[in-house]
Amino acid sequence: MTDDSHDDLVSRIRSRAANAATRTDAPPTVFGRTVQVGGGVAVGGVDLGKLLRGDSNLRPDAPGPLSSPLSEAAIAAAEDQLGFALPPLLRRLYAEVADGGFGPGGGILKLAEVVRTYIELTKEPPGPRGQKWPANLLPITLGEPGHDCVDVSKGAVIFWDEEELASGGSDKLWKRSFKPEAPDLASWLEKWLGMPSPEDRMKVMMEKAKLDSLRQALASWRAKSPAERAAFGLPENGWEEKLFGHLGIDLSKL
Repeated sequence: MTDDSHDDLVSRIRSRAANAATRTDAPPTVFGRTVQVGGGVAVGGVDLGKLLRGDSNLRPDAPGPLSSPLSEAAIAAAEDQLGFALPPLLRRLYAEVADGGFGPGGGILKLAEVVRTYIELTKEPPGPRGQKWPANLLPITLGEPGHDCVDVSKGAVIFWDEEELASGGSDKLWKRSFKPEAPDLASWLEKWLGMPSPEDRMKVMMEKAKLDSLRQALASWRAKSPAERAAFGLPENGWEEKLFGHLGIDLSKL
């Protein structure tokens, strides 16, 4: 794949990166969004990611603005520090999309962070037994723990799984901690673009929460006698539609 053929890919990444809710795989917030069924609130006013992680502070952290793209001079200066040129596609992303903050996982790091991380890893051997960091691997994301890295000599994307070393520091485990992710950066990014965004996954979760709440509400009302429902002004026939018809859901399937 030539660099010219990346035009469409870069354009699609730029479009996704422009939306704070879809620019990374970080969990979205549902603050200000509620699911109401029969007067009950199922989800709302919390950070869904924090809720799923069990955090006590459920107020969402508003995503910051996307950084501006980098100048040619800034990229060249970073390459001087690294001692090699950035892969062409990665270079274009920094020059045409933004200085990191978008992409798989928590997003591609700012270029200064890429340089700092690479220098730290190559300066002090990070292996448990002093194994040296592969000089050809450029870390471009920060995992918890680990990094997605670009092999600047071959183009492949390699994930360094630091957790692999929890059971020991042998050379075998050190080697095993470097796991192939994609044959090249373009494939890695195409896979990310082809997956549902956190916003899309949240919409599915919200819809499921809505249906689950509706099922619970229906079960409660169905357990009442016609006389009990009549006390609430509901007819003997068609009470489901009177209560929940405004939701536009086929109640016969619930």
